[in-house]
Amino acid sequence: MKKLITVLTLGVILASCANNKKSENEADQKDSSTVVLKENDPVKAAAQDSIDWANVPELKEIGSFPFIKAKEGFRIVDENNGASELFSYEKMENYLGGSIYTTEGKLAALVFDGKDHDFNQREFDADIYAYLDKTGAKQLYKGNYPANETVNEPVRLKLKENLWTGKKRTVGLSDDGPFALYAFKNDGKRYVMYVQSNSAQGNVFLMELK
Repeated sequence: MKKLITVLTLGVILASCANNKKSENEADQKDSSTVVLKENDPVKAAAQDSIDWANVPELKEIGSFPFIKAKEGFRIVDENNGASELFSYEKMENYLGGSIYTTEGKLAALVFDGKDHDFNQREFDADIYAYLDKTGAKQLYKGNYPANETVNEPVRLKLKENLWTGKKRTVGLSDDGPFALYAFKNDGKRYVMYVQSNSAQGNVFLMELK
């Protein structure tokens, strides 16, 4: 009888251990899923409106779309209606420093060059950033393109979609230089704008959201 009780007790203990092991394995699987989900956050964020438009300023007296003019010593290449290329409806992937916010609408691409002299990147950057600060446009990001690392691959792939073929050229955000992203409102409409430059030219990509 004692032997039978001992066997039964041992069976209960073994079953309990097995259940605990199963629970631990299930917990491990849940933890693993959570880690994978966190690693995929940039993709999840791509579908979300990450801009708090209630805190984006309404700008006054800045002219009409596409708003940005060439300062003295610069010109907008192949300018037509204020832009180098105009797209009636396009998509733009907006980098917010870890996530992507997708917008659609009218897009203006402005390519800046030097007027009667070589393009001066330092001067262009100083002028356009001072102007944007003065207008009060909200800076959403300013910094380097996401590093070429595995963890950044989902975001980098989305940003590489910022490539548009117009009537005279293909324009887009370059992955080999820093850039800035701004947002503002004007006359009841919403806008997002990239600014980027290199030693040869300056680029502005301005979208009026649908």
